[in-house]
Amino acid sequence: MGKIIDIGLRVIFSLILLLPILGLTGIFPKPTSDLYNTQQAFAFIEILNSAIYILYMMAVVHLIAIFCLWTKRVALASILVLPITFNVVGFHLFLDGGLLTGGAILGNIMLLINLYLVWKHRSIYKSLIAKSE
Repeated sequence: MGKIIDIGLRVIFSLILLLPILGLTGIFPKPTSDLYNTQQAFAFIEILNSAIYILYMMAVVHLIAIFCLWTKRVALASILVLPITFNVVGFHLFLDGGLLTGGAILGNIMLLINLYLVWKHRSIYKSLIAKSE
């Protein structure tokens, strides 16, 4: 049962990570102000879209993370995406009206799955946080 849950969570996580990559292809329409709860949130998204390199860098990180998720490097994928996840949640928390808004749902799911994967693989990270000699 645990293996099925892990595979299911990796599928959901992969689909969420795929969204910004698909956004770069032009599949989704450009964001409009009615998608956001505040003008500050929309202005922030407009700035990110105008600095296109950020979107490309995020897409590359997401592609690497998706690859890692399916090649038995789940711990690496989860730690790679963790800063992006915190930024998504922070954006909704501070700029877009809170974590209970419609736009925050995917970010919340992403955070929960990411935290689960980090917790599940926490023994792998022990060497990263250990004091060096």
